[in-house]
Amino acid sequence: MNPPSNDERERIAQQRYEVIAPLLRPTLPRGAQKILLEKLASKMHLDAQNRLISLGKRTLERYLSDYRKFGKEGLMPKVRPDHATLKAFPQKALDEAVKIREARPELSADSIIDLLRSDLIPGVERMQVSTLNRHFRRLSKDRPALKRVVRKRYRLLNIEGAHVLWICDFWDGPYLFDDKTSKKRRLRLVALLDAYTRFIVHAEFHFNENRPCLEDALLKAILKHRLPEIFYCDNAQTFRSQHLKRIAVELGFSVKHSRAGQPQGRGRIERWFRTVAEKFEPLLKEQIDSGKIATLRDVNTFLIAWVEKRYHSRRHGTLKMTPQDALANALANHLDMSRFVDPSTVHEAFLWRETRVVSSLGAVKIYSNLYEVDETLLGKTVELRFNPYDLRRILVYYEGIFRGEARPYQMKNFTEKRVTQRQTESHQALEKAMQAIIQEHQDDIKERSGLSFAKALEVNAGE
Repeated sequence: MNPPSNDERERIAQQRYEVIAPLLRPTLPRGAQKILLEKLASKMHLDAQNRLISLGKRTLERYLSDYRKFGKEGLMPKVRPDHATLKAFPQKALDEAVKIREARPELSADSIIDLLRSDLIPGVERMQVSTLNRHFRRLSKDRPALKRVVRKRYRLLNIEGAHVLWICDFWDGPYLFDDKTSKKRRLRLVALLDAYTRFIVHAEFHFNENRPCLEDALLKAILKHRLPEIFYCDNAQTFRSQHLKRIAVELGFSVKHSRAGQPQGRGRIERWFRTVAEKFEPLLKEQIDSGKIATLRDVNTFLIAWVEKRYHSRRHGTLKMTPQDALANALANHLDMSRFVDPSTVHEAFLWRETRVVSSLGAVKIYSNLYEVDETLLGKTVELRFNPYDLRRILVYYEGIFRGEARPYQMKNFTEKRVTQRQTESHQALEKAMQAIIQEHQDDIKERSGLSFAKALEVNAGE
């Protein structure tokens, strides 16, 4: 087997970070780290290949020490020429053992070895029960893995503190006419909910359900409410990008995924989506059908007003108070666990990254755009970091060192294709309800200052 590549070693480092992330919380009381270590060592974890593994207490302590000393580099495995190779017996003997285990899972490793010996498989005389069981576990061919998993009884999620756990998911909304495609398209709502206070840290409608929409929502939530400890989301491909893991490692929070086919852990945000479907969607549909709302910007203006004036300010059945009061109480009682991070550091972490080879003309090409770079980089492979919403500014890095901005030479696309859509802009009782909500929100904005995302994201007013 070949030594792990750099990308594979980085994925392993990210997985190890996700395991030890609970031990890095600055708010841990005395003695809590020892308890957490024992708890983490007693359960199974997913490795970089999504296989279940167990980690001993000494191993976890080593990961923790290496990360504190060397950062992400300390969690990368050392390259060894004979890594993960069979040394005790031939590969053919293991392949035959796996075939028997799959055909007859009730047989023990000892019985499988006896069958192989009777078949005169070469090398089986050097096969030990413990070694064979270890390879079965590595290949997920051990007997517990082959048995049917019994569904467990679920317990209520218990979170102590605001911004400890953010839950994120998408919801399918109604249809809206899109000027760009000249057809109706389904709206997709991405929302992030604080599990302790039920406060919506960010929610926004898009025409797509993809990685740019998710990262855009998470960026805005962090700028508004600072860093959470855990970002909990679905197991779908959109939520499993390597870029999201890199963001978590660089900013210092952990990403957790619900198990495939078991969405119970996201029950709180699913309940909020039901509130949206019952109380917000009828108002929205009526205004879309009557032509009062025609653009994506109008939809999100209405959504923000409804969240602020109809959801955050209404008593929550479980909390017995409003989400807005719950957040204020958490702050007053020193239960706000969010952590400050410099906005420039946040923007740097969210920049997309791609590698390109500098041509003999001292230029690089990305998304059909041509850029000039420093002539000293001719023929070298550089890393380009950029905001997908604004391709006019490209940062150039070589071997991790900033080498200046690329100079636009020929521009065909000003945004990455998946985010182009972000640049676009009855019953009488329902209409009055919508107008009242928006008016209340606009009046409230005049009384308090808020964060300008256009300024934070460096977007010009004319765009």
